[in-house]
Amino acid sequence: MYAELHCHSNYSFQEGASSVEDLLVRAQALGLQALALTDPDHLCGAMHFAQVAKTLGIQSITGVEMTIKDEGYGNGCSHLTLLAENQNGYSQLSNLVSYSYVAGDRRNPGLDLKYLPLDLDGLILMTGCRTGRVPSLLTEGRFVEAEAQLRQYLEWFGSDNVFVELQQNLVQGDTRRNRRLIDLAKKLGVPTVATNNVHYHVAERHRLQDALVSIKNNRSLEETHKERRPNNQFYLKSPEEMAVMFYRHPEALKNTLRIAERCSFDLTKDLDYKFPDYPVPDGDTPQSHLEFLCRQAADRRYGGISRRVEDRLQEELRLIGKHDLAGFFLIYYEIIQMAREIMIEMGLSDAEIPLEERPPGCGRGS
Repeated sequence: MYAELHCHSNYSFQEGASSVEDLLVRAQALGLQALALTDPDHLCGAMHFAQVAKTLGIQSITGVEMTIKDEGYGNGCSHLTLLAENQNGYSQLSNLVSYSYVAGDRRNPGLDLKYLPLDLDGLILMTGCRTGRVPSLLTEGRFVEAEAQLRQYLEWFGSDNVFVELQQNLVQGDTRRNRRLIDLAKKLGVPTVATNNVHYHVAERHRLQDALVSIKNNRSLEETHKERRPNNQFYLKSPEEMAVMFYRHPEALKNTLRIAERCSFDLTKDLDYKFPDYPVPDGDTPQSHLEFLCRQAADRRYGGISRRVEDRLQEELRLIGKHDLAGFFLIYYEIIQMAREIMIEMGLSDAEIPLEERPPGCGRGS
């Protein structure tokens, strides 16, 4: 059996040529028990993917194909595949995605590895596609550097959480690269795992994928041979097809199931947001301090607190307390106060005008 752990949906903008529904329905038809979504550098489709997977009885695995900033190497970046094993892993994955946009920009995110936390718990690392640092170094014959890089991953993520990723898409160089990856994995005692770097759910969809990549590069199909996928083999394959591709390395297929079993995090039920604590005066809690501020504001706005205002205030505060959101509202209050100070400095408001009469920006009620 087999679980696909490296898959792109149409949330991979101008790369993925199949929707979440396409991929999951096809996975169900193929008898796959688990599927990972690893769109590049974001988690935009993760919740949608998890919700649809649940309706189809398929285990959803949350992951990201992360772009890594590698100054002085290749085009300055490489790829790693990261999967969330548990809630803490998902939290760390979310942080790393955010950091990649801090280090890069909206169109070209890239994670600077200096942002890796000291305690990487709950993340599984796979060495990535052919543009991963380790596979690329081996392709170029730079064996010592590839070994040093893999040892670095083992040091950062732990020996139980690193897998050498093998891909066989019938592209020239795949077999030689896999052979070198397997040799390196054996030398360092690192397990291998097979993936297919899926970009569409059926082979016929490669035509759409070609068109998307051409649009992305703002050039014609004839002008984008280098940028496009070299063939139509980047589709969601059945366990039987993958078994043929990796008949000499059955352990790489078995490890897909081992990883899937470990990745028990379910985004639809295990997500538990924890907002940061907000500093409040001695003797107060975030909830009591928020209530104090709200009552002050209500008194300013209405000239007193009527029964109707009191009832509404109590209900809003009850809901905020139920969901433990007081700290979030206090952070938002601080941002609004900062914006108000800027308005006053720019002459757009007056310090004597209460915040409620002239708030900065347009509130959306959310």
